[in-house]
Amino acid sequence: MKRSLSILLAILLLLCPLANAAGEGEKGGAPMVGNYTVVPNDDAPTKTDYPFLVQTENAVWLLARDDMALMGEEAFYAGLEDILQYAEADMADARAVLTGRIWAEVPPVEIRTDFCGKAGISQDAGAYYNGRVNMIKLFYSWDMAKFALLHEYVHYLTIHCAEKKTMSGFYNETVAEYVSKLLCENRMFRSIDLSKTEQPELRSLAQIWGDFDEVKYRNSCLSESDAYARGLYDKRPYTCVGQFTAYRWPNKRLPDHLYELSYAEAVSMALYLMETYGAEKYLDNWDMVDEEKLAGLYGFTLEELLNAWSAWNAEQCAKLGLRAELP
Repeated sequence: MKRSLSILLAILLLLCPLANAAGEGEKGGAPMVGNYTVVPNDDAPTKTDYPFLVQTENAVWLLARDDMALMGEEAFYAGLEDILQYAEADMADARAVLTGRIWAEVPPVEIRTDFCGKAGISQDAGAYYNGRVNMIKLFYSWDMAKFALLHEYVHYLTIHCAEKKTMSGFYNETVAEYVSKLLCENRMFRSIDLSKTEQPELRSLAQIWGDFDEVKYRNSCLSESDAYARGLYDKRPYTCVGQFTAYRWPNKRLPDHLYELSYAEAVSMALYLMETYGAEKYLDNWDMVDEEKLAGLYGFTLEELLNAWSAWNAEQCAKLGLRAELP
């Protein structure tokens, strides 16, 4: 009989893991994470993998059972509470920046944790917006989520919540980077102690920026673009904004297409167009897919645009005293 009671107690604890980790309400009600209530997920297709959720004004957070087991419930909910301090204000900032370009009423986005790495897609990224099923997945850790989530939320806004949608990899990525890192405060990202995080990809950023700010980010994009032009990345694989692995060669330092640019180069290209010809013109045409027509908007062929940008980037680096070394 005692053995049966022990087994039953263990099962109940497995099915109801939130009381100790997330904290009970004042009168023993639903558990809380910060100011938000953790509730059971009643959606049949997802509740097995994501048994609990948190609803905020801007998002529905689906919480993975395996991630709780991986991190431990206390750490998992502490990380969730930490990111929720900043996420709502950051998402509101992004919507405000894009006012007039996105719907006036933006529905909450679905966000799923996937720290166990079971997504099977885009595992090189810190997070991923899946436009087919319209949800964001967070990979690796809460620090990586704080780094990447606002970028992915901008994808949600420009791909799903706009009449004119960003359609190309070049525009998708440059608008997301421009809005999330240069126009928004990005409280989530700024809250990460880059020098102490357990995430190696983020520790490497501490060596580039120290603490993040917009000027350091802009300069790092210019500097890294200069590194590609000077051959520091020759024969080395890199992820381009077209979402595949590409290479540069000693006799081919500039790519043939905008979607073959690295993320840093694409941001530099976007900055060149916006700072030279105006941000409104750039953003007004974010639904453009044909890169030759995009170049034509500015009076160039595509080859001429790539060459003009490369010269501008080199001039900026020379003026600012930026010179990248081998990464």
